[in-house]
Amino acid sequence: MKRINYLLILAVLTFVSCGKSDKELQAERQAQKLAEREAYQKAYKIAVMPTMDCLPAYLLKDSLLYDTAKVDIRLCRFNAQMDCDTAMIGGSVQAAFSDLVRTERLKHRNKVLMHYLTDTNLNWQLIADKDSKLKQLSDLSDKIVAMTRFSGTDLLTDMAVKKAKPKYQVFRVQVNDVLVRLAMLQNHEIDAYWFAEPQITKALSADNNSLFNSEDAGVHLGVVAIMDKVRRQDEEAAFAEAYDKAVEQINKNGVKYYSALIQKYMKVDESVVRALPDIKYTKIGPPRKADLLMARNFLSSGKVSK
Repeated sequence: MKRINYLLILAVLTFVSCGKSDKELQAERQAQKLAEREAYQKAYKIAVMPTMDCLPAYLLKDSLLYDTAKVDIRLCRFNAQMDCDTAMIGGSVQAAFSDLVRTERLKHRNKVLMHYLTDTNLNWQLIADKDSKLKQLSDLSDKIVAMTRFSGTDLLTDMAVKKAKPKYQVFRVQVNDVLVRLAMLQNHEIDAYWFAEPQITKALSADNNSLFNSEDAGVHLGVVAIMDKVRRQDEEAAFAEAYDKAVEQINKNGVKYYSALIQKYMKVDESVVRALPDIKYTKIGPPRKADLLMARNFLSSGKVSK
């Protein structure tokens, strides 16, 4: 028995003595962190939001629908489009899901070099808090709307007010974080809010009321913008190819098939995913000239042209 214990102790000591020292392990960890940092810096980074227009990006990343030898795609997740803007201005991302009002302003005010890879199906609805008793657009008189300045929701607020012809002023408050906006609705803090999917469906499932739908108004402002300060055409092409593959799969299987992905990245539960409309996606294609002109006219005149 003593001999067995001795051999066991000897084996343990031999194993420990053969192990790496703390200094060596620390050096390895530092080298690994450095390698990861360098890989991240070289990666093709895309700014995304917790909204359904970004679903192709989430799918192509999680399912590796691209050739990893050609491009290393990383998703930079933000809850506020303003943070995406900051990333675009600072050059920390190579692409971003955004809207034409924001991107055109960045191009002309901040001199951010970019072009549009594709339009997207980004759609907003103006949702009234059920406690505000807003039933139609004309009820917006003397009410408060949550939106973001110099964005698609700013333009759409102008459009909604123009259509509503309210007796008194409609007040706008800037709430950039879409999840904060949703929490404010749940707490009944103001009267109405702009949401995209899946936040629209979550809001409507709580018996709130939709006053305006950008899709019904024929307005399509969603885009994927590519930064041009440093052109990375091969990686852009690989991303575009993967995007089209993701669109094909989503349209074939339906958005609800990707329930786990939507819950993971968009912070909604399964009941919201089940209630989502049948959202369709389009392959790579430029934004419409009419939408581009509308965004530019709004930025130059401060008024919506439609």
